[in-house]
Amino acid sequence: MAAIPALAHNHGDDEHAGAHHEEARAQAHHHEGGQLLKVALWGDQFYAKDPVQRERMARQTIKSMNSHDLDFTLYAGDTKNGSSLCTDAMIGRDVVDRFNQLRAPTIYALGDNEWTDCHRTAAGGYDPLERLSYLRQVFFSQNKSQGRHPIKLERQGALGAPYSENSRFVRDDVEFVALDVPGSNNNLVATAHECHKKSNRTQAACDAATQEYRARNKADIAWLKSSFARARKNHYAGIAIVIQADIYAPFDLADGGYQDNFLPQLDASNGYTDFFKTLVQETHNFDGQVLLIHGDSHYYRIDKAMYDPNGQLTANFTRVEVFGDTDNSWIEMLVDPNSRNVFLFRPVILQ
Repeated sequence: MAAIPALAHNHGDDEHAGAHHEEARAQAHHHEGGQLLKVALWGDQFYAKDPVQRERMARQTIKSMNSHDLDFTLYAGDTKNGSSLCTDAMIGRDVVDRFNQLRAPTIYALGDNEWTDCHRTAAGGYDPLERLSYLRQVFFSQNKSQGRHPIKLERQGALGAPYSENSRFVRDDVEFVALDVPGSNNNLVATAHECHKKSNRTQAACDAATQEYRARNKADIAWLKSSFARARKNHYAGIAIVIQADIYAPFDLADGGYQDNFLPQLDASNGYTDFFKTLVQETHNFDGQVLLIHGDSHYYRIDKAMYDPNGQLTANFTRVEVFGDTDNSWIEMLVDPNSRNVFLFRPVILQ
């Protein structure tokens, strides 16, 4: 991993914050020759409760991205806040309109606010499984990305059907993979507290949620494994995986919750246990660079988050968490398959 100094966005113009590192200058020059991919990483956006402010921030973000000559964007879920209604417009039509304002195509990984958490009374008390079905029809009924200028994608399930939201494609010797791994414990309802918190759900609805989790979890793991198998077979320089959930965060699974440890407790109550363990195993069996992109915690960071039980750092793994909530900044990622780290990052700070 290598980070590039931040860009501050002020009055519609980007200004470099501080002097560029020599590597950053070299990479920027390299891109001028058309040899590097430029990708935007974003998610947890459009949160402002005031609709005027929400649209102003969305326009600012999209204008900034459109000025950067991007190849595509990766959206790490959550297209609204968790306390707003899960209407067709909020999670569907409005989002389509925003993605269509971008010049670059967008690969979209679903988040919890647009389906998993729609059972909450503040979100309208919707059936999350019905909302998930709706999202699949709106966004994943074609084998292409979102946006005015979509790119072709491979999807896991039949178009518009279960698991069609899981997608992947290859560009410049790097594989990009999107998976439906949302927050709120991946839709696993592990306790009565988790079932009824902020909600009027019945036990039957909570049982249905857990059944949905178990089936989708198997599909997610299969998609992750087959994506790594392809990357190994073709000796790709890297694989970038985008999900919504912060699989490293503590989870509110009971009244006491988990302790705030660096590594989560990987037990049967953790909806990310299988994904976490599979990601570790597959990363350790892959020679290229592995990048995990996620949102959920609204805390921008780039770190080396994978350690083995002995405390040994996994050198070829990098984690990026996107900006979010009231911060509509985004991350510009340069992808150079011929470089040691493959993925280089530059936060674009919007003010």
